[in-house]
Amino acid sequence: MKNPFNSITFNKLEKNFYAQILTSAMPYYIAVVGFDKVAGQILMAAVENMDRFNECKVNLHDLDQYLDVSENTRKKSLNVLRYMNFIETKNSNRTGGETTFKVNVQFACKGSIEEKIKMPSALNKSFRSAALVNGQICKEKFKKYKQFNNDMKQEGVDGLIPF
Repeated sequence: MKNPFNSITFNKLEKNFYAQILTSAMPYYIAVVGFDKVAGQILMAAVENMDRFNECKVNLHDLDQYLDVSENTRKKSLNVLRYMNFIETKNSNRTGGETTFKVNVQFACKGSIEEKIKMPSALNKSFRSAALVNGQICKEKFKKYKQFNNDMKQEGVDGLIPF
């Protein structure tokens, strides 16, 4: 089956670029693959079709079919990648299931890494080294991870927490 990820920007010269994977990120990538193989497949499929801004789009239903996994398996795999700061996701189109992926420039990039780090829109976060125990992702720490932090919600005057 065809890779479901699509490049956001189109440039004829992009076909000449190659995605370089940085060796400093390999221990973290190996830990991710050891923890969840589907997460490694998602990351490699995204890197293959990302544009020069390290972004790509995917329809989540097509991604499930491509990987031959359930929605819950895909969600767990995406949470592993978010937890380790490999990707950021943004829902572009809620009704169509389109999601924008941004790949961390410290893992892979097309072109010069020095230029990518200077870009204000680049995802340039360090990997969670504290999440690793003996080179593997700590399951207890991962269970506590939430994609969205609800600490900002406060009780109102009536004692109810707003949505």
